[in-house]
Parts: sequence; structure tokens; C-alpha cells
Amino acid sequence: MSDVAVHPEIASRFPVIAEALLASASPQIRNMATIGGNLMQRTRCPYFRDTFWPCNKREPGSGCAALNGENRMHAVLGTSDHCIATHPSDLAVALMALEAVVQVEGPDGARSIRCADFYLLPAIPPTRNDFASW
Repeated sequence: MSDVAVHPEIASRFPVIAEALLASASPQIRNMATIGGNLMQRTRCPYFRDTFWPCNKREPGSGCAALNGENRMHAVLGTSDHCIATHPSDLAVALMALEAVVQVEGPDGARSIRCADFYLLPAIPPTRNDFASW
């Protein structure tokens, strides 16, 4: 991630990408992290990690503590009664703004997927995988 953030062509042509990458994690993590790994992170909020609080993503039907609790760092658009957690990638937000296309390769070969179609919205039941069925 660090190499891409400081690449002269990225910095000049796509400054939003460079800024998003530089805002992501600590320098030590950015030096080891990959672009793919950053984009493929799972959506997790503090309530998911703390098993004292109910979380529909962790335990379906238990509720979402973030809806009425501390939710300053949660989603304000595209939410549901099930989950208001946000995706942790700053880069994903920049790519969405640029209407980027993600190149993936799997058992069926290589494909191009619009970034807007790459992720599931919070309105989808949160127990499903974070990524669209691509």
C-alpha cells in the first residue's frame, strides 16, 4: 500500500487514492499490507468484537448494539435495522468515488467487477459474506 500511495503517477493522476492509502493504518502496516487485502477486509465494528454486546453479524437475531449505543464511527447511509457497521477500507471509498473497476481472478478465470457491485450493502442480512456473489 505504501508503494502505491507514493507512486508519482498515482499521486498526480489519482490523489484521492494516494490520500486514502496514506490515511490507512500505521506506516508499518501499510508497508506490509496489499491493495487486495485492504479491499477484502471483513466488516467488523467494536460491538462485533466485544461479545458482551448484541451483534446480528456475530449472532443472528440478537440485535445491533450500535443502533442505540456509541455509533459515531458507523454508517449513516445505506443502513438497516440489522447492522450499521462500515467497511474499514479508506481505499474502497476512494475507488467507489472514482467509479473504479476491480480485476479478480478465480476458478472461472479473470473478471472485471464494478467497485459498486463488489460489496454488499448493510441492508443485506449481516450474517452473509461482506462481498457480493461474484
